Amino acid sequence: MASLTRLSPAKINLTLRVTGLRPDGFHEIESLVALVTLHDSITVVRRADGKQVLQCDDPRLPCDERNLALRAAAELAKECGVTGGFELVLQKRIPMGAGLGGGSSNAATTLLLLDELWGLHLSRERLTQIGARVGSDVPLFLNGAVSIIRGRGEEVEPVEVPLAGCVLLLMPALHSATADVYRAWDSLAVHPPRTELSEVLTRVHQPAEFSRVLFNDLEDAALQVQPELGRLAGELRRILACPVHMTGSGAAFFCVLERTEARKAADDIRAAGLAVRVEQVDFVASKGRATQ
Repeated sequence: MASLTRLSPAKINLTLRVTGLRPDGFHEIESLVALVTLHDSITVVRRADGKQVLQCDDPRLPCDERNLALRAAAELAKECGVTGGFELVLQKRIPMGAGLGGGSSNAATTLLLLDELWGLHLSRERLTQIGARVGSDVPLFLNGAVSIIRGRGEEVEPVEVPLAGCVLLLMPALHSATADVYRAWDSLAVHPPRTELSEVLTRVHQPAEFSRVLFNDLEDAALQVQPELGRLAGELRRILACPVHMTGSGAAFFCVLERTEARKAADDIRAAGLAVRVEQVDFVASKGRATQ
């Protein structure tokens, strides 16, 4: 086995409810999350010299112990007593600081790749436990295409729902700092009531109806932290005249639309000349396997 390659998908938070502050200083959340077909790609190759190396085609990404993929590899090696060397080659397409989970996805994908490369054959439950030690969002990328996450994000409940339509991703060249957004949420005086998840899930077959009941408790806080993001959100909503939602703590937005509507919406955004990357993607139906 000379090398293995696996896609590392992005996620969107279709709903995100902040339910309170935990004693450890983190926030409790409940979120309906879907994986989408925007993805990075990771290849792993054995190294005979025992070194563990990460290369990335985006020079802005740290390739040392700050990188979640390398931290995941270190946790797996420690857990299983593995000392073999490897090189990870990461091709980035998921923007950083966008709320799309790129770093956590890379960590989860690295666990899957090394589990196969090293012949460990760990259960998905055990990989999930290792991933949770690396980052709160890592487990969701190991457990199905659509999930409800709770706690800090480490409690994952896969749900089997066929999401209709497709996703228009709207990705500005802005970075959103998660910790700052949560601090801003703490200072908000009013937190509006939200549609219950059970009700949201009854709308999954109708993109227009589904999109109308999606929400993100962090959006007002994110727009307060970064006013430029607020101005962009207003322009997007004015041009599209349809629900536009933020994912995670920002800075990316998305729309759930019928395919023909998504193409027109993408053309409208590009014609407006906004400084935003636009991609039409699909919901992930099932996880792909590594290729040799």
